[in-house]
Amino acid sequence: MSAGPPPSTPESNRDLLLRFFDEVWTQGRRESIKELFAKTGVLHDGENHFRGPAEFTHFYDIMRAQFADFSFKPIVSLADGDLVCVHWSCTAVHISTRTPMRVTGISIVRIKDGQIIEGWQNWDAAALMIQVPGLSLP
Repeated sequence: MSAGPPPSTPESNRDLLLRFFDEVWTQGRRESIKELFAKTGVLHDGENHFRGPAEFTHFYDIMRAQFADFSFKPIVSLADGDLVCVHWSCTAVHISTRTPMRVTGISIVRIKDGQIIEGWQNWDAAALMIQVPGLSLP
């Protein structure tokens, strides 16, 4: 009989999502995407849907090509069972214009076996477009 992964708790699920934001965006650890985003996971980002680590990594690479010095800060985080919700703030610098930007957003994520299996997020893309005129987003 194998023990399998330890059962998750709301607190461990919240910690995993906060770790994802910190490692992937703030630290720029691209390899953490494969570790923390399930192969069958999907992120619903407005009208965009990123399925699996490869599609999310493509989105990540596009954003990293346009912005540097990311810093994600959680404002409020809540967890209930396998669901985690984080209201966050992000700052970065648009690379070609050196324009600083700040946006906020909300991410709701379902965690299973220590990985993100589904997520829904909305962030203030309109504020970003005002701060960096002419920007093209994926």
